[in-house]
Amino acid sequence: MHRTLTVSAIALASLAAPTSAQNTILEYRFAGLDACAATGKDAAAYNAFKLLGQRLLELEHELELEPEAGQAIGLAWDVLSGAMALEVSLSEEQPGIALGLSSRPSGDATAASVVERLARFAQMGGVPMEQDDSGAMMFDSPAGPGSMGLFETAGGQAASVRVGAAEPASLDLNSPLMPDGATTLMQMRVDLEGLSMFILPMIERDSPEMAHMMTESGWLGEGAPTIEYAMGATDDATVMIAKLHNVAELMNASGAGPDVVFDRAALRVIPRDAVRLYAKPASFQVLIEMAEAIEQETGEDIFGEIERELGFDARADVLENMGPRQTLYMSDSTGGGGLLSSVLLLDVRDTARLARAHNKLVTRFNQEMTDQARGYLRIHSSKRHGSEVFTLMTPGLPVPLELSWAIAKGRLVVALSPGSLDAAIAQLKSGKDSVLDSESFQAAILSRMPEQGASSVTFADTPRLARRGYGMVNLMLSGLANGLRSPDAPDRVASPLMPAFHEFNTDVRPFGMIAYWVGDDYMVDAKADRSMLVNMAAGTASIADVQGVAIAAIGGGVMLPALGKARESARQLKSATQVRGTIQGAIVYMGENNDQMPASFDALIADGFISAEMLESPFGPVGDGKPDIAMWFDLPGERAFSFDSDQIIAIDRAMLLYTGWETNVGFADNHVQKLSTWELEEYLEMPQNEGAREALGIPEL
Repeated sequence: MHRTLTVSAIALASLAAPTSAQNTILEYRFAGLDACAATGKDAAAYNAFKLLGQRLLELEHELELEPEAGQAIGLAWDVLSGAMALEVSLSEEQPGIALGLSSRPSGDATAASVVERLARFAQMGGVPMEQDDSGAMMFDSPAGPGSMGLFETAGGQAASVRVGAAEPASLDLNSPLMPDGATTLMQMRVDLEGLSMFILPMIERDSPEMAHMMTESGWLGEGAPTIEYAMGATDDATVMIAKLHNVAELMNASGAGPDVVFDRAALRVIPRDAVRLYAKPASFQVLIEMAEAIEQETGEDIFGEIERELGFDARADVLENMGPRQTLYMSDSTGGGGLLSSVLLLDVRDTARLARAHNKLVTRFNQEMTDQARGYLRIHSSKRHGSEVFTLMTPGLPVPLELSWAIAKGRLVVALSPGSLDAAIAQLKSGKDSVLDSESFQAAILSRMPEQGASSVTFADTPRLARRGYGMVNLMLSGLANGLRSPDAPDRVASPLMPAFHEFNTDVRPFGMIAYWVGDDYMVDAKADRSMLVNMAAGTASIADVQGVAIAAIGGGVMLPALGKARESARQLKSATQVRGTIQGAIVYMGENNDQMPASFDALIADGFISAEMLESPFGPVGDGKPDIAMWFDLPGERAFSFDSDQIIAIDRAMLLYTGWETNVGFADNHVQKLSTWELEEYLEMPQNEGAREALGIPEL
């Protein structure tokens, strides 16, 4: 018998619907916004954010939503912002899964109102609800029998929804990962092996290749690991800890096993003034496996083709030769601490072998770019700091980057400018005044790092970075404040939400995260500043760097057209001067040689009438081995010395090839004119210019 649902009917109940033995595959618990006590710096923003529920309720009218949609938004906020627990378990009974959801809502909402609204939505969706003798609301679902009701917790009354679960999902947060003195605010546990039976069929349906890769790697399917995660807080820090159970074999397969560590010696190559640091295991095995998969599918011999084309074994000489560690850092000494100060260090197993392959690649690259990019892209090498240094250059093009690299001290060193590379190599070779001497790094990393070293290290100089990102977060909070207000409640949020800069920048602690091994378990331990705003500012500091680059790029975008036009004008003038100079040289030669045209430019150069450089166009090279500037040498002397203003004598072939629509043309009267392609065609059709196209190598236009 179905009964009408009322708040009074939802009594405290010991919820029924027991099931058989269960194995939990997913647990998620959140303490709720009310439990996440904000620091003084975050208090205003934190209290403002908690008003989001009020703003969401107004959207029903502002957006003209259906009443049910507006109520659903409000219900979602009450559940997600309050204390919440979700448990998913495997069951021996069909359909093989049990689910429990518990909520102790925040703000003015009550557990009873949550259950009432949930039940109402279920009924509206056609799910029959029936109240049992204990006051619980019972229903049937595709996943089995379920119930809704209330239960008591240490923090007060909570709502519960269960499908096939014997007990309400517990709201108690008691993660064993949290250190002494830390309060757990959120925890999660995922059994990937158990979860695989539900998510693998979905992945296989949409992407069989992805499903195969995940099962082959061991992260899904039989034997997949269990992952635990917890986040909490102490009086002065935010703490995040993860534990991956029994993953040594999996991590070994990806090149990140227990044998790869960063000890003090490995970290000494980083300068003391590093503001960001990411040190992690490195392996290019995934690229090798991808190539092998393509070869198996297509029958191609990818590595063989590369070796035949370039002359080295890309697999053995490069991919398998790299590793097992990589380090990326930004520092003051390598460029001011912003994005452009980034330096990448990659371990190399056999530097001589890599150098041989690299030199072949550089030689081939420069040859190709000479032909295809007319010299506007090339790799330049030089000797600095006892190492051969390479820089990717764009001669003549104002590209604001000079990617540079070198092989030094057993590593491939890559930077975004030659100066950054010089500083990185100097640090690599000296090892003095390193990040190990930084008090911030000592507090954030070294004080917690195991004696044998860490599997990975991540560091951020939050005190410095937060200063740079202060303005960006201030803008974000202004957006939050205005978003929470409404025409009906313009005073809902009082400004400012951002603390004053001097308060914001006081007692900021750096960010440090280390990963290490405990037997076959992989542990990740991170500590950050207690203030969420400070951490946000440090994170957005890189956006501030991008802003700086963007502003420079915009300025360049405004100036480059004018600069480009001036540059093109200068090139055209130089080209015209060179074309005129070759004609003058020929005229003088003819005056001294019975009005006979020279047989070639060699005669003019040998007698000193012109220089070889005069034949190199500023738009060149053409790339066919012939001079950029061409002259009609087999023209009869009387025609060459006729001073006919329509008689073509010379042309800048490189300019015609480069622009595709215009070039400088020299005439018998020693004047030079810039002609468009259609104007040049008109001259070529004149009787006196018959044969000029073939003699000067002018293509059909």
